[in-house]
Amino acid sequence: MSAFTPEQEKVLQAWTERYPYPNMGLLEALRQVQEWHRCVTDEDEEYLAKLFEVPRSRIHEAATFFPSFTAKPTGQHRIGLCRGLSCSLAGSQEMCRCLEKKLGVREGETTADGKFSFETTECLGACDQGPALMVNHELQGKATEELIDSLITGLR
Repeated sequence: MSAFTPEQEKVLQAWTERYPYPNMGLLEALRQVQEWHRCVTDEDEEYLAKLFEVPRSRIHEAATFFPSFTAKPTGQHRIGLCRGLSCSLAGSQEMCRCLEKKLGVREGETTADGKFSFETTECLGACDQGPALMVNHELQGKATEELIDSLITGLR
């Protein structure tokens, strides 16, 4: 039995046909799987390997190389805080403690209700907004206690 609905299988199949070479759609398919399952499981990797007609190791390499893909389920809302040099100097450690306190989880964990996961990230390319905060792959700007409170309240 597939981990995907028939509609999801059609979406994944379409990624094998969109580009001149089927492998070119692999990252988009992985993004889709991450969105649906909030992780990429071993079973997902097997399915994609068969679908794209590549060794499973190729799927696993991509799924473990890019930080946007996770092996364990993330929260419905993924919060990322930059830990790059500029953001560290701008106070990312303090904002990390703030997020841990507000969410009740440590960095790298997911809340018990599955709503939020919090992780530190490498440079988000927003050094002028440090410490840079991202929610669900969208840059939110400079992390402040007020912004964190507002975002968490709005997403609950």
